[in-house]
Amino acid sequence: MHRLSHVLRRACMAVFAAGATTGVLAATVTSASPQGEVAQVRQVVVKFSEPVVPLGDLRQPDPFALACAGPVPRGAGRWSSDRVWVHDFEGPVPPGTRCTLKARGDWKPVTGRALTGPTTFSFSTGGPAVADISPYEGAHIEEDQHFLLRLTGPAVESTVVSNARCEIEGIGERVPVRIVTGPLRDEVLKARRLQKEAAQWLLVTCQRPLPPATPMRLVWGAGIAAQANPQVLTRTEQRYDFRVRAPFTAEFSCERERAESPCMPIRPMVLRFSAPVPRATAEAVRLQPASGVALRPVFDRDDKAAEVSELRFPTPLPESASFTVELPREVKDAAGRGLANAAGFPLRVATGEAPPIAKFAAAPFGVVERGAEAMLPVTLRHVQGDLRPAASSGAVRVKTLRNDAEILAWYTRLARYHESSVPAQEAGRPASEWYEVEQVKDAKGRTREVRRMRSVSTREVSLLTSAPDVQRLDLPQLQGGDPRPFEVVGIPLPQPGYHVVEIESQRLGASLLDRKAPMYVRTGVLVTNLGVHFKLGRETSLVFVTTLDRGKPVPDAEVAVHDCRGNRLWSGRTDAQGLAKVEQVLDARHVDCDSADLGYFVSARKALSAQGAPDVAFVFSSWQRGIE
Repeated sequence: MHRLSHVLRRACMAVFAAGATTGVLAATVTSASPQGEVAQVRQVVVKFSEPVVPLGDLRQPDPFALACAGPVPRGAGRWSSDRVWVHDFEGPVPPGTRCTLKARGDWKPVTGRALTGPTTFSFSTGGPAVADISPYEGAHIEEDQHFLLRLTGPAVESTVVSNARCEIEGIGERVPVRIVTGPLRDEVLKARRLQKEAAQWLLVTCQRPLPPATPMRLVWGAGIAAQANPQVLTRTEQRYDFRVRAPFTAEFSCERERAESPCMPIRPMVLRFSAPVPRATAEAVRLQPASGVALRPVFDRDDKAAEVSELRFPTPLPESASFTVELPREVKDAAGRGLANAAGFPLRVATGEAPPIAKFAAAPFGVVERGAEAMLPVTLRHVQGDLRPAASSGAVRVKTLRNDAEILAWYTRLARYHESSVPAQEAGRPASEWYEVEQVKDAKGRTREVRRMRSVSTREVSLLTSAPDVQRLDLPQLQGGDPRPFEVVGIPLPQPGYHVVEIESQRLGASLLDRKAPMYVRTGVLVTNLGVHFKLGRETSLVFVTTLDRGKPVPDAEVAVHDCRGNRLWSGRTDAQGLAKVEQVLDARHVDCDSADLGYFVSARKALSAQGAPDVAFVFSSWQRGIE
């Protein structure tokens, strides 16, 4: 029994060994790179299908021999793994080189069986190619631009001149390049510290100047020969796109009410150069009035740059006056180019009347301390005639509010209508003006009409013309003789409360709107001697009411807390210290409004006398800077 088991074991081991031997596959080369034509070669890599050297022992002989035609850098082979062999060159293989990689006859894989499949491979580096170019592709270049090219290897210069070219948009002919040598090339290489690599760099330029503001292309064409082997030529073109810079010009600009109008005297006149000029040149420019002393340009105090691209003249300038922009002789940019539009100077320019203006000191909200002489300041220019008592072309209207819900509603409405636009329907336009039709093409090029809601500038919309309880005010400063062209006047608001003030002016509309219509300027102003301070807490909150003029506590003031929709959440009165404690949790959901992030609306009131209107003030919990 024991002898039989021993025999069976030996038989099984023999069968296993035979199977293992027959299962060993012959190694093949799965990849060898590079192959064919490759511009830059620094390494050759051969990969095998099976381990061909002992695992962990990479100090094995080279499996392949590398033979190259032409000078090549020195190199050495090494095993990077038991399946990968690498030959590293000490530098890039130059253009015009052909190399053959062939398996050594005396080398065999560790299995002892010879390689199967292809064992000979070849590659060439082709003709010289451009590895780097300066300036970078897409740059704006000069009319006589020089291009610095780093090549994969030296090229035969005659073939460069014959096959490299400049292509200029709008010009049918191909402009050959010119190879730049001598001191200029040496200076360029020295400036870039490339003297040690001079053999790799080629400096070329187009054989004719390039037209300004024109796209061009530098083409490294097919047929350029390698210096190491002139029989090897480039086969593939390399193209680099550039744009020639615009001509050097000077451009005058100013702000105008309309395109055909003269310059606004309150805004700067500006002269811009298309390329930087020396600072001394810019400082010599003058704005010469028809009579009087010439004006010098002004620069930012911190601007100490040696070159300048823009200058402006001081404001305000006289209204309805003539000027001449005068340049110094032979204006040149920093690159030495003359001014292409020098014939356009001296340039005659003129100012018109200052545009009309009606501007509140604070909009859409401000605070004025209550008193018999409380005034809302407003700056006016060339609209005073509209606002006289006898005029029908404009008006100053005021609506006074003291109810919390109305104050909150108008406050949010003024914020929405401040220097913005609203749908035509909301602005009260006729139904025929609600939509505008636009022609739109779909993906298949078919045209269809799309109706879009028309928007109206809030400057064209009045909020008080048809509102109830609105007073029309006369400005005493404007009564009598002709007003001054520019002045700050006060709109009297002797009564406490929140006032919505709106100015209507036909002159503003004629000057600043696209259609013939009055223009409206508005603000909201709180006239009060109360200051409301609010501290929001997690479980309780605190309201503190003081006077504005002296900061003293205000006792027995009526206090209310509303959400941003005007719903009253709490009310009470201040104690002798001017404090009112809100003994309830204020739910954060009550401050989530679509119109604005206002938070809670907290108001305070204090009767001034039995007959007069009570003083009123308010604060929003979102305010972070006191009375905003």
